[in-house]
Amino acid sequence: MVNLNLKNDYRIESLTIDKLILIETLNRKCSDYYLLHDGILPSKREALEIFNSLPPGKNYEDKFTLGIYKYTNELVGIIDIVKDFSVKGEWMLGLLLIEPKERGNGLGKRIHEALVQWATTLESKSFRVGVIEDNFRGKKFWSDLGYLKIKDATVVKPEKTHLVDVMTYQISRSNV
Repeated sequence: MVNLNLKNDYRIESLTIDKLILIETLNRKCSDYYLLHDGILPSKREALEIFNSLPPGKNYEDKFTLGIYKYTNELVGIIDIVKDFSVKGEWMLGLLLIEPKERGNGLGKRIHEALVQWATTLESKSFRVGVIEDNFRGKKFWSDLGYLKIKDATVVKPEKTHLVDVMTYQISRSNV
């Protein structure tokens, strides 16, 4: 069970399938992301996918699905992270989704700092993200945090095909 407190009364904690309706509501609020990424409005399928999707060779013990909560207990974000992918010590951030009204206030940076500290206690040495080329705000966000592009990849989805920037962040003792 993960429980991390952030400044300004936000917290990160493990998210379970019984919160599916809250996730569907958050996904609808974040429809801008789903339209850009998938070309469709989010449905129950996308909410379930947050729990069910795994990269090749990984199992559910390697996956953390986390909720970002405001002091009012309102779910304002989701994190999907898989440890030791694609190599031991590298963790893949599959999703960091923050409600639009909570963006642009430094919350994403505070979340990232907390994730780095937590993952380091579990022997993470780096993070990896994939950002679709059309997601200019996302690329800027990750770049501003210190992520560096290491390669391009193509992701084929039923509704869209994307060129993806694969970016990594090296965790050093000075980051912790």
